[in-house]
Parts: sequence; structure tokens; C-alpha cells
Amino acid sequence: MSIKPLPPKTLFRDMERARVIACSWKLLDHLSTADAEIVARAIAEGIADGRRQGLEMGMACHEA
Repeated sequence: MSIKPLPPKTLFRDMERARVIACSWKLLDHLSTADAEIVARAIAEGIADGRRQGLEMGMACHEA
């Protein structure tokens, strides 16, 4: 499985945080380095999406 580039809204700090989260999950210890990186990228995308949604909700509340 190829590793795709991160979406533009995903920050480098999201990847750092995602790697820490992925490393803390003992069930992932058996994954290869490449597979662990895929999991970390998925977590980073989730973090970035959550931040984007939070900003959108905050802006909507501020505009209302």
C-alpha cells in the first residue's frame, strides 16, 4: 500500500501527535513501520478534520 501525501490542512504537529498516539496503542506493536505510518497518518487526518470542524462551528456561532 502506497503512502499518500497528507492533506493540506494536516499540520506537521498533527503527525507528531498521531505518532505518539499510535505508539501508545500496544495492539499496534506487531505492525511494520510502513503500516504504523499509515495508521499515524489516518490519526493525523482525524485530528486535522476535528480542528477544521471545530473552527467552522466556532465561526458559525460567532456569525449568528
